[in-house]
Amino acid sequence: MAVLEKDVIDQVHRIGHADILVGIPSFRNADTIAHVVKQAGIGMVEYFPDMKPVLVNSDGGSKDRTREVVLATEVPPEVTKIVTPYRGVAGKGSAFNTIFEIADRLGVKLCIVVDSDLRSITPEWIKNLGFPIMEDRFDYVSPHYLRYKYDGTITNALAYPMTRALYGQRIRQPIGGDFGFSGKLASVYSKRDVWDTDIARFGIDIWMTTLAMNEGFEVCQSCVGLKLHNNKDPGSDLGAMFRQVAGTMFTLMTTYEKNWMAVEGSQPAAVFGEQCEIEPEEAPVSFENLLDHFRKGYEELSDMWRMLLRPENLAAIERAYRMGDEEFEFASGIWVRTVYDFAIGYNFGPFRKEALVDALLPLYCARTAHFIRKTEELSSFEAEIEVERTAEAFEALKEYLRFYWKEAQDKQ
Repeated sequence: MAVLEKDVIDQVHRIGHADILVGIPSFRNADTIAHVVKQAGIGMVEYFPDMKPVLVNSDGGSKDRTREVVLATEVPPEVTKIVTPYRGVAGKGSAFNTIFEIADRLGVKLCIVVDSDLRSITPEWIKNLGFPIMEDRFDYVSPHYLRYKYDGTITNALAYPMTRALYGQRIRQPIGGDFGFSGKLASVYSKRDVWDTDIARFGIDIWMTTLAMNEGFEVCQSCVGLKLHNNKDPGSDLGAMFRQVAGTMFTLMTTYEKNWMAVEGSQPAAVFGEQCEIEPEEAPVSFENLLDHFRKGYEELSDMWRMLLRPENLAAIERAYRMGDEEFEFASGIWVRTVYDFAIGYNFGPFRKEALVDALLPLYCARTAHFIRKTEELSSFEAEIEVERTAEAFEALKEYLRFYWKEAQDKQ
């Protein structure tokens, strides 16, 4: 199936060529997307005045007039809009694939993608995500922003620390959602045959970051300030996202095994701009709900865990299950070894991959509950200390991963 509809192909042909493209994936974002469109349009014209700009809204079939809002939103006259439903698997990655394809056909030098529910975006976001590519010749720019301490729990518990330990670069927001990348890299993304996998859903961000790090592209970070968007409670709203991010990370471990096996330690990726220390607004979170998910998971999944986990790790989880709310803890060591055991089981074990990642979700809830307990008296900026400790634990236990990965490999 073609990525683009015929009328979009015709519109791209009429445009002919562009230099900068901002892509906005959307699904039912009529209440927030006008602000994003307006700020992106202003940012392209103000900070890249000599570049021909195009704005693309790739929509997932919204019934709330999202596309109509985009078309009605005023942007500078220099900006051409392309508004289209995407094709393929329902998910953010499919929306991105449409953006990649249009960027490739237009031969852009610079592509930027931003979330459609951003409330804190300003024109400077476009500058900050684009300048490192145009001025400093980087290929991939990851956002560096301060988020509320309980916003981005999948990033804090898994995506950041494990990506750092595996591939040796400290990219703080590898699934941040707002990225800049070169036209060359957009073309690479568009030509990969991955759009019937979880990469077509929420796996897209971690795939983009991991590919850029492992295939010779220059990667950096850029400070954009606070990220304020429509937050979700990690105990009730993030199940699909967790499964798709974790599954994509585990799959990519096979793709880039030679690379991560050779990596020792980590180095900070370059960061442009000044980091923000303003306390963000609070996001909803329920400690009790997270513990309830963990305890129900133990009661329903402990037989499966017994087959996946090393005995000492299962014993530590059993001790956590017996703890009361006030004394509860799920320390870094047990969390990291558990994730590594699951990664090995995903790639070499007998279980259906989707079921295996589902079985990790209650343990992520336990780890998030621990993080809340450890940081409840801290500011979001101060809570970064705990995130860094988690990342250091992933690095410190990497030899554990190597040893048992090779052992499982040898048994195949």
